[in-house]
Amino acid sequence: MNTNNLSKSVLAATMLVLLGGCDNRSASTTASSPAEKGASAPADQAQPVCYRQVRGRDTTLVRLRISGAAVTGELAVLPAEKDKARGSLTGTLTGQQIVADWQRAGEGVTQVHEVRFTLAGDSLRWREGARIEKNGKWVLVKPDQGYEYVLGKVVCDQ
Repeated sequence: MNTNNLSKSVLAATMLVLLGGCDNRSASTTASSPAEKGASAPADQAQPVCYRQVRGRDTTLVRLRISGAAVTGELAVLPAEKDKARGSLTGTLTGQQIVADWQRAGEGVTQVHEVRFTLAGDSLRWREGARIEKNGKWVLVKPDQGYEYVLGKVVCDQ
């Protein structure tokens, strides 16, 4: 085989690989669209759902990613003139209830707080009140009492 034919063969093979790569990218882009994947998307690809409550100058934000029964996300309690608290969430969805561990960071301390969210239409509800430490986790003394946060669904910021 002469050099000219070898160059044409290498060029043709290179073009096939490049064109094949384009086809694969197009197919993978189409296949990975969130609407087509639905609830079977892995947790890191689950679309976030966000909720917010604003009372005066105080804001509370929750960002959740739900994939099947697994829930991850963030919670931020941002009072205007008091101590702020924020951190990651990891929990489980059962029906309309989410029980999660919140890695609450505030006042220079990080603690695990159990939070219990209720999904209700376009809102997310949870209670806060007096807590005690049990097995290294802060839980509500009276889970059905205390201040009830009611956050409305909002478009998630990027």
